[in-house]
Amino acid sequence: MKKKNMKKLLFLNACIRGEASRTLELSRFYIDGFIAGEKNAGRSWEVEEICLDSLNDLKPLDSTELALRDRLLAERNFGHKMFDHAKKIISADHVVIGAPYWDLQFPALLKIYLERCSVTGLTFIYNDEGIPEGQCRAESLMYITTSGSPIGNMNYGYDYVCGLCRLFGIPKTYFASAEGLDIIGNDAAKIMADAKVKITDVIKEIQSS
Repeated sequence: MKKKNMKKLLFLNACIRGEASRTLELSRFYIDGFIAGEKNAGRSWEVEEICLDSLNDLKPLDSTELALRDRLLAERNFGHKMFDHAKKIISADHVVIGAPYWDLQFPALLKIYLERCSVTGLTFIYNDEGIPEGQCRAESLMYITTSGSPIGNMNYGYDYVCGLCRLFGIPKTYFASAEGLDIIGNDAAKIMADAKVKITDVIKEIQSS
């Protein structure tokens, strides 16, 4: 049970290769550093990790489930388990996404999960002027990725997440990556070390704001 005054960090682990994942290595480095800094500042955090690869019920909405969701939304009945993912992201104070750079974006499991989180009436509502207003309480989200080649201006996964954060009401997003890890001649160890320096700088920026 969450203790009083304890904040929650929600880690969405889309690192499909598990413990062999370089993205997971950077994500854990970030979370450890973030929690340590917060502890030094006298702030307590609970970390909830959701390993997307272990969610047996994580699948795209089909016509049957979509019809059920539409009916539940019309009734404003949010007690169904299909809304559990949305409720988790709403209640988080800080969100971390670890997702390798796949096909110019990220693994499909993450897209499905975020689709499940995007629920009118929960993660966002429409005001009287028809403008969406985010309902998430998190002030920031950290997105971490790694890639075998350079990402350049084709960072579509992060761009998509930034758009969702605007919809959900999460005002600040941060990004760190280790790129070009599989290019022959590149020093992968140095690239990872440089990424950890960048991550440390992001932690300092978040905790000083």
